[in-house]
Amino acid sequence: MARYKHIDTSPRFLAVDLQRQLLPGTFEHALNHLLDHALDLSGFDARFCNDVTDATAYPPAMLLKVILFAYSQGIISRRDIERACREHVIFIALSGDSQPHFTTLAGFVSSLGDDIARIFTQILFICDKQGLIGREMFAIDGVKLPSNASKAKSGNLKELAEMSVDALIADNAMRQRDERFDGQEKYKVAPDPLHDKSDKKASGKPNRIYRPKDFRYDPVTQTCICPAGKTLYGNGSGCEIGGVAAIRFQGAQRDCMPCEQRDRCLRTPEKTKARQVTFFQGRADGQESHTDKMRKRIDSPEGRARYGQRFATVEPVFGNLRHNKQLNRFTLRGRKKVDAQWKLYCLVHRRITGMPSSN
Repeated sequence: MARYKHIDTSPRFLAVDLQRQLLPGTFEHALNHLLDHALDLSGFDARFCNDVTDATAYPPAMLLKVILFAYSQGIISRRDIERACREHVIFIALSGDSQPHFTTLAGFVSSLGDDIARIFTQILFICDKQGLIGREMFAIDGVKLPSNASKAKSGNLKELAEMSVDALIADNAMRQRDERFDGQEKYKVAPDPLHDKSDKKASGKPNRIYRPKDFRYDPVTQTCICPAGKTLYGNGSGCEIGGVAAIRFQGAQRDCMPCEQRDRCLRTPEKTKARQVTFFQGRADGQESHTDKMRKRIDSPEGRARYGQRFATVEPVFGNLRHNKQLNRFTLRGRKKVDAQWKLYCLVHRRITGMPSSN
């Protein structure tokens, strides 16, 4: 009968050189070097007044190493980071086997504020010295991420105009006006039947109701024809909605009541007798809004060419952070704290190259 050596996988004391676990050429090695030798972290010293009597604090450089490396690995939970500092050799090496508590990690991240912005700026300077920033175009994009906060109003065009910022911001209908996106509907992923809980077959209603763009509106003659080919009559010319001039049309009951497309035209065909549709014609005071100005800029040949460059610069950032780094939601409350956590993720965007990205 064969006999084999016993392999003991139970915990035991091992003589390990923690510094040698951070191999040159890896992200953790570059992270450790930058925070120890290349970045000025003196701004964190003002947080502490424990030079004489109080207990010692964890060095900010160590906490940043642990948090940034955790984010680069897709670990966002502070409890998981604490566990990694006890069990993962790279985390143990970065923390010096100090094992910070999850409340310490949470308090540090939530209080970063302007300090992380200064670190982010220093990283940009380092990237610029190494020729990693082209200085030609900077693309800024938005992405919706869940967070423990109320929905805030966004969109700041008036402020950009007042600051004379040469920006291009797309509206919701930008791709519909751009002929380069014709036929994009066929590339969209089909809805997941397991996720959609609505009983469309039982109700017999179609997925989509006719919208104003499905009606043929002639602004010169001010006439409107519905998808069924019937002419609607104007019932609200010269009206104003939210400071925007508009014109309204309504179908005749003799046309709408027997129409076979009522289910596609009316949300409640059993209650509504005729369809109404409204077309907006610009600001009522005659002045061009900031939204209209931006729409013209982005629809121009130059605007489309410049806007198209963002697909190769900023779009991959969100793909990397959301999919590879597992940034599925923000764990903090408040704009300032969320902004600090976002900057932490941006610092580890390009972890494979050993240097963060400026995007």
